[in-house]
Amino acid sequence: MSRPTHSMMSHSAFQTLRDVLIVFFLVTGFATGAGAFSTLTVGEYLLVGRGNKDTAVGVKVSDGRLGELGTVPSGSVPDVNDNPPWPLPSGAVAPVSGRTSDGNIAVTNSKGNYDLANLDIYADIGIRCVKNVTGNCRESFSGSTLHSGTFANDATAMSNIELELDAAEIEIAGLVSTTGWTLSGDGSKTGSGNWRLPSSGEVDSDTVITLAPGLNVIVIDPRGNDMKINNAGLVIDGPANSSVIFKKSGDKGKNFLFSNASITKGNGGISDNAILFAETRGENGSNFDFSKVIVNGVSFWDLSDSGGEITMNNVQGCGQWVGDHLNFNDVQLSRCAVVPEPSTALLMAFGLMGLAISSQRPLTRSRAMNAKRSI
Repeated sequence: MSRPTHSMMSHSAFQTLRDVLIVFFLVTGFATGAGAFSTLTVGEYLLVGRGNKDTAVGVKVSDGRLGELGTVPSGSVPDVNDNPPWPLPSGAVAPVSGRTSDGNIAVTNSKGNYDLANLDIYADIGIRCVKNVTGNCRESFSGSTLHSGTFANDATAMSNIELELDAAEIEIAGLVSTTGWTLSGDGSKTGSGNWRLPSSGEVDSDTVITLAPGLNVIVIDPRGNDMKINNAGLVIDGPANSSVIFKKSGDKGKNFLFSNASITKGNGGISDNAILFAETRGENGSNFDFSKVIVNGVSFWDLSDSGGEITMNNVQGCGQWVGDHLNFNDVQLSRCAVVPEPSTALLMAFGLMGLAISSQRPLTRSRAMNAKRSI
């Protein structure tokens, strides 16, 4: 996508600054949190849609609430409609009911859009687009109410989100497993630290992963299949200073499929913002597909740059969802995003980035990735 030059900074100079800052994020990184990349801006949003509307809607949600959970899962009050994944496994922490006002939505592609139907949204920022937030960026807002927060264009914030996610994709793609974590349940831990699933690729009994202090990386080997969690709960636990990134090995196009399941943090002290499932090898199908699932303290990012989709039906809990196209129905969600504390150097980098962006029409993606998404 072509962009105009500007008298204060040439087009090539601006692109060079973006590329330098991506490398800067990888070099400076964080001592805590989920890896050596920033989530300073993306961490403010519950849902982030990055795709071009010529492929599909960026953020499509119907029926439910964002920024508020109406019920707490319990034995007498089931958590998700129809055959819920109850009870949660021993040691799992259930999401907490109440209004959190963190149901913020970002549409980061200049050709992206949102379609929200029969939805109550409680936010502290609101709904943000690169441009035309109540014009071309809005496909529909039928029967929905933004109770708090605002509609606004914020090209700078959307560009910062893309910068952060581009850097995260580079970092995560190169990660290898660590070996300090332990497994109790389905599958096995290999000597190199991979989580080797049963031959079907399916977790169908309650499973607990206990993390070592610091950043853990767990590469999932689904044995040539989709990774599935069916009629079971996955608990990820660890001390307060632990965090984890899950990623898959194997063939491209193998998906994360969760049905009648729960994926939650444990009660050993791990924080709400320390667990990330990342897909970097997905294709243009449903790279994450949730049906009747409870989530607590887990983020799900599809960084595949393939026009794929995250699909959720009958899902409740606290997490974060990032992908080209989000297609959700019957949900109650609050935000538990991957948000480590930034370093001073990182804040300085964002200051430089903001200065550069203010002198140029913002980019919606780094050069190579933006070109793919605009096709």
